[in-house]
Amino acid sequence: MLQGKIIDTISNTADAIAIDQSRCLRMRFNKSTCSECIKHCRFNAIRIDEGVDIKRNICSECMLCVSVCPSGCFDVKAMDSYSMIARLKRLSNSVPVPVLGCNARADIKTHEKTACLGFLSEDHIIALSVFLEGRLQINLTGCADCRNGFIVDKLKKRMESIAEKTSLDVFEKINLVEDRLELCYQDISLDRRGFFKAIKNLTFLQAANLFENITPDDNTRSYSAKKVTVRRDLLNRTLRLLPEWNYTQVLDAYYYNFRIDQGCNNCFACVGMCPTGGLKISAKEAGPELTFNSSLCSGCGLCEGFCMNNAILIERGFRGHNPFEFCSVKNRLLCNT
Repeated sequence: MLQGKIIDTISNTADAIAIDQSRCLRMRFNKSTCSECIKHCRFNAIRIDEGVDIKRNICSECMLCVSVCPSGCFDVKAMDSYSMIARLKRLSNSVPVPVLGCNARADIKTHEKTACLGFLSEDHIIALSVFLEGRLQINLTGCADCRNGFIVDKLKKRMESIAEKTSLDVFEKINLVEDRLELCYQDISLDRRGFFKAIKNLTFLQAANLFENITPDDNTRSYSAKKVTVRRDLLNRTLRLLPEWNYTQVLDAYYYNFRIDQGCNNCFACVGMCPTGGLKISAKEAGPELTFNSSLCSGCGLCEGFCMNNAILIERGFRGHNPFEFCSVKNRLLCNT
């Protein structure tokens, strides 16, 4: 259909991986041993030496580096996760079950096309399962013939991990479809006016993404800038919508606790080292005090490794009253727990 070809051409903008070296833990602290991106890269396309580099000629753009980097060094150009979820949510009013898929092949039936689905972290999957009122299908029918076919197992393991750690019904809300015969795809029926309106809206959305999400290639971003990762922000937004039992489960599984021992001398160097702004100095009557905000912590452990007194411990599972507030760490001494 002409409609499908035109929309597919507009939405099939070439995706690539953007690099912000100021976010890389090893660029921020030369003694960091983080190698998550390298460990997950099947084609050995990532090198971290004097800088962070991707060998574009061998990179398959599976986007696993985007989903595993704890500090958000990598991102998908020309794609906005927030807009993607919003469009899928709106589509649920037009079709029985929206379909999400990648843009690797033009013949893949989807309502929303993205880069390779390796960027879908557990945080993304949780957000999709909560924000979408109905079900979602992820079209993986073309993965068997793709060199990034290993992404299918990654997505399955991520969903299994969510199910093991929480009681969220991700398998009921999200279907990973590998067989074309099992795909329930329905075209969005549009009259002539609606068709051209859809093209116009899609064009504006793509243009906005191109301008807002491309990271400069000159790597001039400030190392002092604080920025929470997209997937953490998505999970924060999702957390506010969960009932109490799921809320507690997600806090235990995906949020972090910050503790210090008696060796802490309030040098506050960890505040400057933190890439996400999870630590800050708060003014108190007794003097400046170190405070921690779990919703801004990605668990990268950079503060822990940088502390010259070995006084910091980052552990999984938030233990405070409100993960969205900066709370004093003075009363979280290791010797008291």
